[in-house]
Amino acid sequence: MAAKLGYLTRGAAAILCLLIFHVAQSDSHAQARGSGRTGTCISWERDALLSFKAGLLDPAGRLSSWRGKDCCQWKGVGCSNTTGHVIKLNLRNTDTPGYPMLNLGSMHDSHNSLSLSREVMGFSLAALQQLRYLDLSGNYFNGTSIPVSMGSLGNLRYLNLSSSGFSGIIPSQLGNLSNLKYLDVGGSFSGLYVMDLAWLPRLSLLSYLDLSNLLFISFQKNNMLLVPVGYLLHMVNMLASLKILRLVGCGLTNTMSATSKSNLTHLEVLDLSDNWFDTSLEHSWFWDHTGLKELYLSNSGWHGSIPQELGNMTSLQVIDFSLNNLVGLIPSNLQDLCSLEVLHFKMVNINASIGEFMDRLPRCSWNTIQVLSMDDTNVTGKLPISIGSMTSLSVLSVSRNMITGTVPLGVGSLVNLRVLDLSFNKLNGLLIKEHFSGLSNLEYLDLSYNSMKMVVEPNWVPPFRLIRLVLYSCRLGPHFPKWLRWQTNIDYLDLGNANLDDVIPAWFWVTFSRASYLDASGNKLRGSLPENLQHMSADSLYLESNKLTGQVPRLPINISNLDLSSNSFSGSLPSELNAVLLQLLSLANNQITGTIPSSMCQLTGLLLLDLSGNNLTGDVMQCWWESDNSSSMSSVNSADQFGSGMYSLALNNNDLSGEFPKFLQSASKLQFLDLSYNRLSGTLPKWLPEKMPDLQILRVRSNMFSGHIPKNLTYLKSLHYLDIAHNNISGAIPWSLSHLKAMRAISHNLAINVVEGDIAVVTKGQTRDYTFDIYRLMVNLDLSCNSLTGQIPEELSFLITLTNLNLSSNQLVGKIPNEIGDLEHLESLDLSYNKLSGEIPSSLSALTSLSRLNLSYNNLSGIIPSGPQLQALDNQVDIYIGNPGLCGYPLSKNCSTSTSGTELSVSHEDADYVVPLYVGMSIGFVVGLWTVFCTMLTRRAWVIAYFQLIDKFYDEVYVWVATSCACMTKKNHGNTA
Repeated sequence: MAAKLGYLTRGAAAILCLLIFHVAQSDSHAQARGSGRTGTCISWERDALLSFKAGLLDPAGRLSSWRGKDCCQWKGVGCSNTTGHVIKLNLRNTDTPGYPMLNLGSMHDSHNSLSLSREVMGFSLAALQQLRYLDLSGNYFNGTSIPVSMGSLGNLRYLNLSSSGFSGIIPSQLGNLSNLKYLDVGGSFSGLYVMDLAWLPRLSLLSYLDLSNLLFISFQKNNMLLVPVGYLLHMVNMLASLKILRLVGCGLTNTMSATSKSNLTHLEVLDLSDNWFDTSLEHSWFWDHTGLKELYLSNSGWHGSIPQELGNMTSLQVIDFSLNNLVGLIPSNLQDLCSLEVLHFKMVNINASIGEFMDRLPRCSWNTIQVLSMDDTNVTGKLPISIGSMTSLSVLSVSRNMITGTVPLGVGSLVNLRVLDLSFNKLNGLLIKEHFSGLSNLEYLDLSYNSMKMVVEPNWVPPFRLIRLVLYSCRLGPHFPKWLRWQTNIDYLDLGNANLDDVIPAWFWVTFSRASYLDASGNKLRGSLPENLQHMSADSLYLESNKLTGQVPRLPINISNLDLSSNSFSGSLPSELNAVLLQLLSLANNQITGTIPSSMCQLTGLLLLDLSGNNLTGDVMQCWWESDNSSSMSSVNSADQFGSGMYSLALNNNDLSGEFPKFLQSASKLQFLDLSYNRLSGTLPKWLPEKMPDLQILRVRSNMFSGHIPKNLTYLKSLHYLDIAHNNISGAIPWSLSHLKAMRAISHNLAINVVEGDIAVVTKGQTRDYTFDIYRLMVNLDLSCNSLTGQIPEELSFLITLTNLNLSSNQLVGKIPNEIGDLEHLESLDLSYNKLSGEIPSSLSALTSLSRLNLSYNNLSGIIPSGPQLQALDNQVDIYIGNPGLCGYPLSKNCSTSTSGTELSVSHEDADYVVPLYVGMSIGFVVGLWTVFCTMLTRRAWVIAYFQLIDKFYDEVYVWVATSCACMTKKNHGNTA
């Protein structure tokens, strides 16, 4: 009994001690809370947050509320109502640029991003041991590593580090976060990589996992290797609670399809987009997951047909098969997929009628489908009338197909429709107000590149307020649509080639003052623009190819792309060009006069400048500051110099004077340069290859340049179009031109950044307009109408990709090189009006691409070569005229009776008879002349025939002299070339 009592006494004492310890511990915690907290914020956690803030750059002031003693009231900070500990830190940057399928507005910048000024993140956050929710997504932490100390935050349930500018290896210590349910370390342009995922299965409670855009590498060999995808899936397969798995852009391959059966029985969302499986879709592992609600497989190299297994996925709400090599219709067994909401089939080769495709969609889902995207799927036929019964449709996009017929009136009853894109089809017929009657939520409308005509009453008020409207090539005119006046929310407006023949109304500049993109090009719009457009917000304004008059207005301050070309603007350019953000400026083919204002030099961001086809005078703008002898020339090429970023410059067809523009020494990126048809003088500079190494097209024809052709032009490795015709260039043709790389080998990588449109090219003896796409493929060498001497270098035959070679109207001598037959791509060859001699090379007959040849007015002799290509050329006789020593077809001179090559010699023994011979010839000439003269006095017809012969000879001499003079001087600047 005593022993028993002692036992109970000891037990009671133990219980009492535990109670006392518990009360004491509670009291200590209470004292800690009482002494360490102000309001509801624990002091050391507040200090940790302030330390964290001190290490950040915050340009937008997002953390401006982080002051005072109560940190629980700070923006983004959440505290527990019971303990007062910081349990939530949400610093997500909601202005991070996104990439939605259809971007309805301009993208945000990253001004709101937080970034590191010093690395204190790990130390500060480690003090927040009760943290359950941490979101740093959408910021930019300067490529720093994810702090290892994050692995000590054992209470974390939610961790989002996506798109935050972290880089380096993902620490394996994240595997210590055993309470974690949500982990997102993915995001675009991530610099993060993984070497080992052994830590991942320890996160057994995970329901959300996003590893998108991570680089999976292994250092088992010297080079970094892709980790086997089977290993990746094996690790993920242990997360039995996983509901959402995103592995976008992880470099996954088809080995994933060959892995063992998946254990992810709770999986609802699977995103494998932007990988490269390069395998059939039919036998993939995920078809066993019939509970999937969202399946994203876009742009991952799947091919073959869409398998019948899709019909078993009865829970699917989202299907994204876009941007793959899939072929054919969807299966016919989808009748049980009644929950479908989003269907993306962009660039799937359906190759059937859209009506047949719609018939295979489950009828039970017609009221649930919200997004139907079928762009570029080769669907044909007419839009079915039944489309009007898909009442939940928010997005209908079927652009770039071959859909015909008219738009059904039922489209107008889709009250939830936000996006309607029918562009690039073969639709026709009328669009009336009933097509839009119920579209009160419409924000995006694109009907461009069809043959539809819109017919509505002048006073029609649309039910929608659009953000984006594209009606290019739709017939809206001739009057300017008044209903546009109500579209005050427009950000993007395209009315190009819309058959408008009217004056731009004054309200246009008010209604669309906040729009970022305005295009009304290719119409017949008349009148003048407002004198000042600085109130406009537009960054792109395209009004080219109209009939606009008046002066060029003061430009919108934020404008970056302006095209007013091919109008009738006159007067001088604005003296102040304050649009410092301009990248594209085209005022070509107008009637602008005066000089180029010096304020043009402030436009240092220009990528393309086209002032061609005007009446500009004076020196080319002097945007140049000479450095003194002690300064470095590096400042010349600095980024703030005018022309430093320019790709294309066209000043041709004006009346500009002065020397070759010196500011081009800053144009290290220039690819296209056209200074032709001006009055520029001086020599071609030797610094061209050094200062403009990427130059592809150089046109300086019809100026007054003199001197020799710079031999170092050969260092322009991309130059494939050189035109220096109609100048005063002298000296020999440098044989080193044969080293021009782009003329020696066919290159498919040449790309040139120029404005869309046509440019005039002199080739095949004619002036022709070519699009820039064709222009950049031409290989041209035109040195005609100069004062070049010497022989044609044989080495020019190395330029085997030449399509046009023109050396006419110079003073070249010697023979035509026989190697010229090696120029197998040559389409036009002009060697006329020189002093070439000898025979025509027979190798010319091997030029199967030749369509124009001119060898006239030289000293060529011998038999004209034969060949089917030469005999198929036009104007056969004109090719060889002016070469009296030539014979054979097509000339009338027969080679069998020709004395060509035969020399008449007088022997020594007959020398005594030479003088009497000449005396007798002279007497005979006089007697014969008087006989003919006296005869003509009595024969009127003979007199007329004689003087007609004299007139014909005079005409031929006159044409030759006039042509030669024209080649020695500049043509009138008003001609186009």
